[in-house]
Amino acid sequence: MWDKFVAFSEDNRQVIAKLTPEIVVDNNFDTRGLDDALSAIGADELFLIEDEVLRFINFAKEMKSEAYVGLVIAEVRDASVEVVLTEHDMLASMVVTGAYKGSYLKGPQLVQALAQAHVTKGINKLALKKVLVMSHQLKAGETFTQPVAKGKNPVQGKDAKFLPLVKDPAKQVLAPKESEEDGKVDMLNLGETITVSENEPLMKRVPATKGTAGMTVQGKVIPPKPGDDALFKECKGTKVSPDDPNLLLADASGMPILKERGVDVEDALCLPTIGVSTGHVKFKGNVVVLGNIESDMVVRATGSLTVGGFIESADVQVQGNIDVAKGIIGHNVSEGEQKSCVVKSGGSIKANYSQYSELQAADDIHLSVHCMSNELRCGHDLVVSDAAEKQGTLSGGHAKVGGKITCVNLGVEGDTATSIQAFARFQMYKERQTKLKDQYKQAQEQTMDIVRRELEFKKTPKAERTEEQATKLEADKQAANAYLEKVKHARDHNDQELEVGLSTYTVEVKNKVYTHVTVQFGEEKVITKRVHGASIFTFNQFEIKCTSMFEDEDLEQEM
Repeated sequence: MWDKFVAFSEDNRQVIAKLTPEIVVDNNFDTRGLDDALSAIGADELFLIEDEVLRFINFAKEMKSEAYVGLVIAEVRDASVEVVLTEHDMLASMVVTGAYKGSYLKGPQLVQALAQAHVTKGINKLALKKVLVMSHQLKAGETFTQPVAKGKNPVQGKDAKFLPLVKDPAKQVLAPKESEEDGKVDMLNLGETITVSENEPLMKRVPATKGTAGMTVQGKVIPPKPGDDALFKECKGTKVSPDDPNLLLADASGMPILKERGVDVEDALCLPTIGVSTGHVKFKGNVVVLGNIESDMVVRATGSLTVGGFIESADVQVQGNIDVAKGIIGHNVSEGEQKSCVVKSGGSIKANYSQYSELQAADDIHLSVHCMSNELRCGHDLVVSDAAEKQGTLSGGHAKVGGKITCVNLGVEGDTATSIQAFARFQMYKERQTKLKDQYKQAQEQTMDIVRRELEFKKTPKAERTEEQATKLEADKQAANAYLEKVKHARDHNDQELEVGLSTYTVEVKNKVYTHVTVQFGEEKVITKRVHGASIFTFNQFEIKCTSMFEDEDLEQEM
């Protein structure tokens, strides 16, 4: 029936639906047949105005005059374009809608669309050409989205950098090198020691940058964040170049010690070995020994000690770190006798292995291969493991560690007794906890006593009060409150450190725990009676628990 109603307008750009007097539609009249009717007159690619179609159907059913006058239900429409801004105005895209038998897009239309959206920056001309091409290829009503303009993100400023111009002795690998003459490995040639001469450049400072501003597609400037600037730290044995404020020079000869924003130059004593030929060594500074420290030698230094070979049955005590390329070796002595090899550090101790020796470090002790039958104490952590966690056995002797103990194997087959204690400061924290609780209680009582004095003072007739009494009372009150707050802070800080220690300072065994190993926290001890896999020992102030890395185990069940 629609074929009797629809026809083109005179300009052929619209389709008009018009009811003629001789035709009457019933209540079943709807859109059925409309598509075929439009196709029959070649109007199937025109834009169908659905609202007007429904209006015509209703008017026709009600035989209203509007149906006889006619309604435009389809029309020719040109291709259209809309600019959409996304990503916080950093991206502009054109959404093209295909023409309904109308005109395709032209260049001025794109320019006008960009202008209406205030897009002025980052425009891609090739993308605009693609939009024009696609407007010819799109079917009627089909849409296509093409990014046509992109903003420029700001380049954030960079922080000041400090670039070392010398190698770090702490990272130097002392290992045998090949001979230049025959290519054979010379076990005595462990590489040149890193030292610097006076006025040698040590570190370069790269100043912070301000960054480069960015811009949205609408031309709005996005300011960058400038980098944080910093200057050289004041260091020992160094000076800033008088010709270049960004260059740090050595002020004396010695060993460079790299820091975050500077370099210390330490006086260093370099020796091939320490033995009969050198005698005992006492030096204010760092000591570098390319070979071994031999038996019965005494070494004292205020700096660090680097040993390219072994320390064997010597008495070594330094205030800094001790790095030993090979091992620390003593002789097997009877229980209770003084160890023949004593190594003490005010910093950390690092070596491949240690056996039958006494080791003491204020910080960490790190042994790569094994720790066998040593008397060992350290303020922080004990690690007996290589980098790959494949080897590292802690067996025999005693180890008292302020922090955490980590090893690959704990104990050894054959029931050799091994005793370790982690979080050695636990008892100190507990005693301090009790003491601070008592002090806090006393401070509260003092504060309440002053409050009572203040109440009594206010009951005294004003004529009998003196300004001196009031001033003293107020001063006592402020002092008591300050002391109370100080004790409370100390108590809370101690409790917090204790909780952190209990959760952090554990015993972690990566592979196996053998029998006859005593694990101690505070006054609590447990002794293993069978072999276990990878395990973690923890302490909750009341009991020691062991958890398998693969399944939970109750330690008391395994004993």
